[in-house]
Amino acid sequence: MCWTLDAGDVHAARSARKAAAAALRAYTDSQEALSAAELVVGELLSNAARHAKGHVCLELSRADGRAQISVHDTTPAFALDVRRPLDEYAESGRGLYIISELARRVSVVPLAGMGKRVCVTLDLHVPHGELAASCERPWLRHDAGVCMRPRVTSYHPELIGP
Repeated sequence: MCWTLDAGDVHAARSARKAAAAALRAYTDSQEALSAAELVVGELLSNAARHAKGHVCLELSRADGRAQISVHDTTPAFALDVRRPLDEYAESGRGLYIISELARRVSVVPLAGMGKRVCVTLDLHVPHGELAASCERPWLRHDAGVCMRPRVTSYHPELIGP
């Protein structure tokens, strides 16, 4: 399950965050778990808005039997630092720490000259065969229907709007 949005479009980010939370509702009755998932999506999209230009892909999938939230963008990978920020009242710098506290696992996957994929695995059990990746992105060529995986064959920047 995927959504493509402009990294800087606040309304699209809000809609994607709400849609992702609604989709995850099928896997838990816990409002706390849903709120945590929505916060994770919001933080990932906020980071993309701050650091990425153009389109990003928000994806819900299944990894090791659990819900995984990923955000794909075309900016370079970064070293994952999830330490508690020194200044807890700073305007920025807490997002990845917050995500790491709510997640089972957090990773950054570099995509060979095509950006990165930030993956967050939540503690929500997802049955086999559900939340399979099936997105179609006009700005990437797909291999087996999956966007921005390391096996993607080529990136098409000319398809990204200004």
